[in-house]
Amino acid sequence: MLSKIVAWTLSVIALIAIVAATVAWYRAINQKPVSTIEYIKVPQIKVVTQIKTVDVPGPTKIVTVEKEVVVEKLKLPDWIKADENKQVIATAEIQPYKGKTNTVAILDTKSGASEIVAKQVPLPLFDFENEKELGLRAGVGIKNSAEVGIYGRWSFLRVGNAHIGAYGEANTNGDAKAQIEIGYRF
Repeated sequence: MLSKIVAWTLSVIALIAIVAATVAWYRAINQKPVSTIEYIKVPQIKVVTQIKTVDVPGPTKIVTVEKEVVVEKLKLPDWIKADENKQVIATAEIQPYKGKTNTVAILDTKSGASEIVAKQVPLPLFDFENEKELGLRAGVGIKNSAEVGIYGRWSFLRVGNAHIGAYGEANTNGDAKAQIEIGYRF
């Protein structure tokens, strides 16, 4: 009876892992990553793409950041530098976050000054994640013998702060294990 429960539990976890792998693959082929090499245009917030744009009267002058200096300091692409109509009106530095961060550029039509406001989108309660880790460990065992081990971890499901995944390891003592891993991250 206990072996049937274990078999069913492992089957369900394997099915969830397969679904998580499929979702991760689909997200990877449809996602354009932000470059660490150069500045790229980023897509608009999806709900905003469906909102009509309108013309509003603006100031006679717009406050910008000195273009030649900001292009040099931030190493902005040549297409910004070359186009006189493209001006840097505001900048922002967004802190790392597991989810998405929405940003909006705001122009004060009276003063001509601009700013960027940002809001992190809360993580959903339930999500398929795709965090992988490979590692090597070296140390001394209980019997004072030197040990070297290799391990791998794949977190594929998150429910709140609980992460569910698979873990495997092998070492020079001939021990090996494959385990289901459940952890709570603070």
